[in-house]
Amino acid sequence: MTTHTERTYYLVYALYCASWAFLTPAYPLFLLSRGLDLFEINVVFAVYLIGAFLFEVPTGAVADVVGRKVSFLLSCGIRSVAFIMYWYADGFLDCVVAEFVDALGTTLATGALDAWAVDGMRDEGSQRPADRVFARAFMYASPVMIVTGVVGGYLFDINPGLPWPCGAVCFATAGVTGLLLMREERRPARPAQGILRSWVATTRNGFATVRQAPVLLVLCLLTAAVSFAVMPAWHYWPARLQALSGTGTWLLGWVWALIALSGMAGNALMPRLVPRFRREPVLAIANMWRGSMLVLGALSSDFLFAALAVLCLQLVFGLSEPALQGWMNEHVGSEVRATVLSVRSMAFTLGGGAGLVCLGLLARSNGIPTAWLTAGVLVILAAPGFFLLALAAPARAAPPDRPLASPTP
Repeated sequence: MTTHTERTYYLVYALYCASWAFLTPAYPLFLLSRGLDLFEINVVFAVYLIGAFLFEVPTGAVADVVGRKVSFLLSCGIRSVAFIMYWYADGFLDCVVAEFVDALGTTLATGALDAWAVDGMRDEGSQRPADRVFARAFMYASPVMIVTGVVGGYLFDINPGLPWPCGAVCFATAGVTGLLLMREERRPARPAQGILRSWVATTRNGFATVRQAPVLLVLCLLTAAVSFAVMPAWHYWPARLQALSGTGTWLLGWVWALIALSGMAGNALMPRLVPRFRREPVLAIANMWRGSMLVLGALSSDFLFAALAVLCLQLVFGLSEPALQGWMNEHVGSEVRATVLSVRSMAFTLGGGAGLVCLGLLARSNGIPTAWLTAGVLVILAAPGFFLLALAAPARAAPPDRPLASPTP
């Protein structure tokens, strides 16, 4: 039976994802419309990822100390402000500032919302595997993201700035919905000095938990390596496909619809493949295929092959992300859950930010196809690393309600 927490999680997650989906078909094209070049648009997004790297674990600890609901509501409010700032942005520096604010807003939700969902389900007696809940949430969110992405493509053709206020309104809606529906046990009030001491201790214990569990450490390292290659390739897909198609942004909105459906297909495959073949070979083979498709998309000048490469990126993401998130949750207790999930998000943002700068320079000097080719080769080289998880997995895991490393007072 689906719990109240699960139903609420599916709803607020869908609204939250729909907010940024307005920008998916047009984000790099918006930056280009403001006079930025291929390297500068990567630098802007790298600022977002590096900002997320700096904020990720501290904001995860905030969620563990003062409450996951509070953290999520702050995220919705700050991201609404960031999107309004982008609406008025005109030039490189304006975009950098808005991106940095958006990074802070994003990190307030990354570990908090998933941790709130898992702990709330357990408190209500549900033992449903976390990876299946995450996969179902993405499947429910995808149709909404499809609609907002298609609308965003048409809005961009009317005015490149229009998707931003629409996304801001959607974030505000997600925040109000969370305020009304999310349930969380009220935490006892603490003096400011006690909150700071608890935040520092929780942050330290989040890193200690990852360091002490080999499976968590390998998962974070692989996340950083794959993100280094995949993030720049994903960031360039609108510009790459528009150059090959020669049409308006409206077509990219419909491509985004297919991308979202690919993600749903990956979510549907995950619970069928993983129990039958184990996570390690499924993730390794999926990433080898993702890298091969990127290489094919880079070498071909045909729109169809490039579009297929992009669809493959999201298909593998939909397959792998719920499995990886579920894997992380299995090896951490509730007291530092949001912080530990944020450690993996930090690895993702650090790897992606570094990749955006390095492959952005390559794209500016040699073109997007060269950057895609390099990214594909790097993904293929990193894919066998998932087999290491078979050796790391037997490491001791935390009991469902107890952290691996006890919080230090």
